[in-house]
Amino acid sequence: MNVLIVLAHPESQSLNAHLANFAAETLREGGADVECSDLYAMNFDPVEGPQHFSNRINSERFNAQAEQRHAFETHTLPDDIQGEIEKLQRADAVIFQFPLWWFGMPAILKGWIDRVFVYGLYRSNQRFNQGVFAGKKALISVTYGVPEQSVLHDGREGDADLILWPIHFRLYYMGFSVLPPLKVYGIRGGLQGEEADVLCAYVEDIKDEYRERLLAIDRTPALLFNKVDDFDIEGKLKPLAPVYSPFIRHRKHLDLA
Repeated sequence: MNVLIVLAHPESQSLNAHLANFAAETLREGGADVECSDLYAMNFDPVEGPQHFSNRINSERFNAQAEQRHAFETHTLPDDIQGEIEKLQRADAVIFQFPLWWFGMPAILKGWIDRVFVYGLYRSNQRFNQGVFAGKKALISVTYGVPEQSVLHDGREGDADLILWPIHFRLYYMGFSVLPPLKVYGIRGGLQGEEADVLCAYVEDIKDEYRERLLAIDRTPALLFNKVDDFDIEGKLKPLAPVYSPFIRHRKHLDLA
């Protein structure tokens, strides 16, 4: 098995970096080949723009989607983007390791998706369960600075599963089989004494769980999403199609009673 780990955290001594290294070591011990894209260490540029395209299809007006497709088809993508695409193509599974910042992924990781998931690599007839990465696994490992109770359905920070859904959906859009995420709660700096001891013990428990998850990554059931055939020609959910999330549903309004 080939695995790519994409790390998005600016501190090399952070828990996120530790979990990325732990995942790499565990997978290698299990016989996998592992590559890592440490986005901050790579100084990855997350901002898409005309400066990245040397062979423009239109030099007067920048259209990111058109330029991405043209560069993909003419093999003139920037070297850093081509390298990341090749890592994805080699991988049987991809792990995304990041902290939740402002109810989403760090900007550098969103920018990595903006620039690496180029139009041309995917197309209108090559999405979701028919996407270019169909057959590959994707796993999110995410840290939170708040306790688990705060990100449950009635938590003050909002339902973690709903917050992660758009991130998961991006991956499913590209064809990945998206596995249930590893969620690590209550990660705060500056703790001392008993609080620090409790956090360390919790992290060790998480690593035990993570080890089991990693070694079973090729046989873990994926999250459920609607397939291409669940939608009509206009892209609307068919009346008898199943519903897996409040983000795609039959009723216009949610029943909040």
